[in-house]
Parts: sequence; structure tokens; C-alpha cells
Amino acid sequence: MDDLSAVREEVRAVPGPSQETVARGRARLHAHIARERAPRRSPRLTTVSMGLAGAAAAAALVLSSAAPPSLPAPVRPTAQQILLAAATSVAKQPNDGAWWGNNLVRGIRVREPGNRYTLQVTASEETWIPVGKQDSHWIVRRYLGARPATPQDEAAWQADGSPSVWPYQNGAPGTLLGADPDRLEAAPGQAESHESADVNWRLMFASKPLTKMDELPASPEKLRALLEPAPGDVPGLLENLASLIVYVPVPSEVRAAAYQLMASLPGVTAQGRATDQLGRSGQAVVYRQPDFTRPDRAIQTRLIVDSATGAPLAVETLTPDSGELIRFTAVKQSTWTDQKPDLPNPHPLKEGN
Repeated sequence: MDDLSAVREEVRAVPGPSQETVARGRARLHAHIARERAPRRSPRLTTVSMGLAGAAAAAALVLSSAAPPSLPAPVRPTAQQILLAAATSVAKQPNDGAWWGNNLVRGIRVREPGNRYTLQVTASEETWIPVGKQDSHWIVRRYLGARPATPQDEAAWQADGSPSVWPYQNGAPGTLLGADPDRLEAAPGQAESHESADVNWRLMFASKPLTKMDELPASPEKLRALLEPAPGDVPGLLENLASLIVYVPVPSEVRAAAYQLMASLPGVTAQGRATDQLGRSGQAVVYRQPDFTRPDRAIQTRLIVDSATGAPLAVETLTPDSGELIRFTAVKQSTWTDQKPDLPNPHPLKEGN
């Protein structure tokens, strides 16, 4: 049976009106006809005819009325279903090439110097890694500018005279790659590239440089043994898993194992469909954890994944109560390629020097 036939069968299966409803409708019709048959003056014939027609229509409506079948409410997938589906999809993605590139857009929200509205400051960051050749990589960064964060902030910004520069006497309450903390500007900056060595921040991945990420295990159990900072440290494990999923050039089966491990952890819940800061829609999961940049407060982390490919779209930091955005990283594109990237304004520079 095809879909259309199934729909027809469902419609036929809808029960008709009860015998009691039919009897009441007929009684109303007969009573109305009896009243209309009483002697009347001829000028009322048109009205009589209209009355009979209206009564017949009313009776037909009563006799044929039946409640339409109710449609089932959409079921929101669980966090486990979202993450396991992402694991299945991402495991099918290719991961071969001489270079791995990750194009990110990072953002942070800060109050303007007069504390009258909030600015969203963004910067792009491309990472290009030659696979298996040397323990260094290239980073291309560009400041993308500042703008009012929400429509309400835009109205307050316009009331402030629509400035394009915001000077801070004591520095902006938050820094971003390429941004001048003493002077935020609306205009974007120039792109610059740097050669970088692998340094301490990669120690969370067992001291392996980015060019050796293909050596990570592809099973959830072995990943947990490698990435859990201490036994039972679920917040730290979730932080490492999100970093691996979003930032690191691992084979597809390793990223799939990270999704599977995250699906097994407590405290991860589904938020349903969400839109990231680049306007793309995906399925989101959220979990609470300490803010590693500010240990005095808790935060909520939201991971948004592409429903079709399982690729990460964004990881966002939200306030735990109202869910307001604090900062975010959106994955604009992540790719494996044999083509050498075009690096603008190359400036060889070892980080830490």
C-alpha cells in the first residue's frame, strides 16, 4: 500500500456521527419544516425558501460533522539519539588529504564602555596542518569587527549616536583574537598568518601534536581513559570531547567515538533544533559545567551538530539561567585537501617567542 492509499484508509476509518446525533438533527429539521408550512403571506415566500435551505444546510452540517483525526505531536529526539546519529553520519565522511583545514568564527559579547548595550565582537581563525610532515602548523587570523548583539542593543546603539569605535580606559571585559582590548572597532582588520609550533594547550590530548592526531584511539572506552582528567571528572571530560569534536583533525572514526562517549555521559540533554550565529540550523545538546575561564561561575555549553552529516556547527557558552550567549565558536568549514592553502601575508613566528 502506498502513502496516498494509507491516508485514504485512515480517512475512511474515521467514525461517523452517533445515532443520537443523527436523531437530534432530524428532529430539528422536521420541527423547522413544520413551522415553515404554516400559512404565510406571499411576500414571505422568498424568506420561507431561504429558511428551508438554511435549515437543510444546518441539518446536513449536524449529520455530517465528525472530528478530524488529530495529528501526533512531533517528538523531540533525546540527546543520546542526536549524538549517536551524529556518530553514524560523521563516520562516513572522508578524511584523506595532505592538509587539514579548519575555518572558525569566534565571538564574544561584552558591554560597551557606558554599560548601555552589548556588543558582539567576532574574529575568524583558519588552521592549516600538513599531515604527518612536521610538528608545526599555520594559523590565519582576522578581526571581523564589533556590532550590537541584539535588536534591543541596536536600538540603544542608535540612541547613542551609532558609534563605530568604542574606547575602553581599563580594557574591554574580555579579549578576542586580533581585537584591541583598549579600542573595539566596527570595521574589520587585515588577515595575517603565522607559523606556530605545538605548545602546552595540546597537552589535554596526551601531549600529541596536531600532526599526530591520527594516533588517537577510535573506541569510546579508550578515549575516556585518555581524555578524562581524573576518574569521575565528567565536566573536564565533556570539555575535552567538545574540543576534540570541534577543533582537532582526527579521523572520522575517532570523532564518531567521541560522539558515542558523550552520548553515554550523565547531564547531557537535548535542546532540539537550534540556529547558530552563522544562521545555520542543526540539532543541539546542552550540559552544565564550571566556566574554565572564570571558576567563580557556572555556565551552560551548547553543541550544535549538522543533522545530515554529523559535523559540528558550533559550540556556544550560555548563561545557565536565561541561556543568553556569552561566547561561541562556529565551524564555518572543516576540510581535508591535497591542495596547499593560500596563506596571506606570511609571517614566520613561533608562538611563545
